[in-house]
Amino acid sequence: MAKKDRIFAGFGAALFLITSSAVTIAVIISLTSSSSSNTPTTATTTGSTTKPKTSQKLPSVGSKLPGYTPDTKPVTKLEIQNIQIGKGAVVKPGATVTADYIGAIASTGIIFGESATSGGPQTFSLKNVIQGWQLGIPGMRVGGTRALLIPSALGYGSQGNNGIPPNSNLFFEVTIVKAVNP
Repeated sequence: MAKKDRIFAGFGAALFLITSSAVTIAVIISLTSSSSSNTPTTATTTGSTTKPKTSQKLPSVGSKLPGYTPDTKPVTKLEIQNIQIGKGAVVKPGATVTADYIGAIASTGIIFGESATSGGPQTFSLKNVIQGWQLGIPGMRVGGTRALLIPSALGYGSQGNNGIPPNSNLFFEVTIVKAVNP
């Protein structure tokens, strides 16, 4: 083997070792950070937001949602992320649902409402909730959990609501416990 060929082969081997080491380190860091936070994420079905599942012991209204990174980018459309696909009936538009939920201001992560403080799952007609829920809940299956990033226009808009400032984008994590379709 010529000297030139040995140098080229040595360079190739060194490049391979460096690249594989870098990939291995990146995987270890990724696994370590995901297992230490214990908050798995899933791919987004619409939009580009990937939010963690927050179903650990949840803090109360007025505190920060654990594992949530405030979303300061402009939110122009409803973003939906399936965290867990349920195995029950599919929720149809206009259904009456019983749901566990937690809601936070998207830009701060401060919780403004949750079903746990109201005694557990709450029952709502999708005809009587904000547009973000009317559009974001249908298609879920009973037993499923979904994250919704709702632009202000599909939430409470310029009016705001109890503890929700005007023009606030909202983040919800919703688990459907029961659905009665129309």
